[in-house]
Formats: sequence, C-alpha cells, structure tokens
Amino acid sequence: MPQCALAAAGPESGPRFSTRFRRQLHAYRAALSLEWSDSTVHPDFRSDPDRPLSAGQCGATSAWLMHQLPWVLRIRARYCVGDIVVEDQTLPFHCWIEIGRSADRWIIDVTCDQFELLADRAFVCDRHCRLSALSIEYNAVLRLSARQLRSDPVWGRAQVLAAGMARWFERRSRR
Repeated sequence: MPQCALAAAGPESGPRFSTRFRRQLHAYRAALSLEWSDSTVHPDFRSDPDRPLSAGQCGATSAWLMHQLPWVLRIRARYCVGDIVVEDQTLPFHCWIEIGRSADRWIIDVTCDQFELLADRAFVCDRHCRLSALSIEYNAVLRLSARQLRSDPVWGRAQVLAAGMARWFERRSRR
C-alpha cells in the first residue's frame, strides 16, 4: 500500500482520504474476503455457519489494514474494539480503525456489512462526527496502537491474513 497515495493533508486537521484510497479499500475488501477462513475468524464466530462472510473477521482485518497504512497515518491510528450504535440499536463486539483523536477522527471499517443495519455499505471511511449525524455511533472501549496490537490475541489471526494478502499483492504486481 505504501506505493499509492492514501491521504493528503487537507485544510482541516488530519488526512483527507483520496478517491484512490477509497477505490483501494474496495479492492482490499474483495481480496480480504477471499482470504477469510476459520484461521482468521474470531473463535466465537466459528460455530455459526449462517453468519455473514465478514462476521468475526473484523479484528484480523482491521489489524491487517492498520499495518498497511503509511507510517505517518499509522502513528495516529488506533485499533478499536467496541460497539456501534445505529439508530438506538447496539451492534456489539466489533473492531475498526480510528485515525485521530477528536470528534473529527476518521473511522475506517471494512467489515461493517456483517451487521444487517449496515449491510448496504461496502465499508465505512468517514469522520466520526459525520457518522454521528447519520445516527451511526462508533464507541470504542479499547484502543490499541500499532505496537500494542502486536501483543493482542488478534495478531496471530492477522498474520495468517497477511500471508494470504501478500500472495494477492504479488499476483497484482505481475499484471
């Protein structure tokens, strides 16, 4: 990912994500879904064969994606675990990435479609305050830096996902 322009500095504080980055998120999401397996899913989700494909993949996927961010963004990014509240309905036990620390922080969530209330979205890449205005509230109970993430139980599953994605990057570079 470092080879592409992900974000540019904008007049506001923090990044302004480019159209190219959003297209990249679509491509990543498609490739990630091919790599999701029992080795990358959270153990609590393995016994549910009727779950959406992305259910339980949010942790490993967010951990992988966070490490794909350019260094300057990774420093300001946090791996988050918590709940999403959509129009007064709580969607529990979810993982995503936040960049920044204010109400203007960015939320990046490429597995939001595991929840029926968000199934119409390919992914979320928007400011927290804008999502709140749409009655979508991401509430983190845990935030980890890239360094702290390496000590979290999700790291092993993220490494399995990273190996599969490395093959995807290799195939893409041959084109």
